[in-house]
Amino acid sequence: MSKPYVVGIDIGGTNTVFGIVDARGVVIASSSIKTLKHSDVNAYLDELYNEVTRLLVANDAVDKVHGIGIGAPNANYYTGMIEKLVNIPWPTPLPLVQMVSDKFGIPVAITNDANAAAIGEMTYGAARGLKDFIMITLGTGVGSGIVINGQLVYGHDGFAGELGHTIMKRNNGRLCGCGRTGCLEAYCSASGVARTAREFLEIRTE
Repeated sequence: MSKPYVVGIDIGGTNTVFGIVDARGVVIASSSIKTLKHSDVNAYLDELYNEVTRLLVANDAVDKVHGIGIGAPNANYYTGMIEKLVNIPWPTPLPLVQMVSDKFGIPVAITNDANAAAIGEMTYGAARGLKDFIMITLGTGVGSGIVINGQLVYGHDGFAGELGHTIMKRNNGRLCGCGRTGCLEAYCSASGVARTAREFLEIRTE
């Protein structure tokens, strides 16, 4: 039996979005769950498995999935591990590729979520035909994927191009979830912008 589909999973600090995709990049169906609903990663994987399976059944795609691709914060393409999680309270390093592959019984690949977005835009989206560009993702955190000469830049350890954790304020900077202070993410992520708005409101009401 041919397997014309893949499942794409985007694990964000707030939501996990997943979908069934065909070889042309057309999203056949999609759904989502709350990432932070479970502090236990195994309970999270149980819900993810149940919801993805429900979507496959509803779209007659059971046994038609060639593999699963995952975009996740700080995911390492080379090792299949999530080395450190800043906005999600799961223990790390986390062998997510092995865990998801064991759960679903099909091949799994993983990369940083911003890198996955860059690959998607280069293959199917706004960056088609471009050889050199930067993809920046803004959400619970700040991510970036860098493409040079048509190749995604991973660096020697898989973590090249993490603009969100570039130090923007060296003195008295905000504490970032990574443990350092003054990171771009602490100011420009959704939570950082919300914090700035609250600080402005506090100043105006004093």
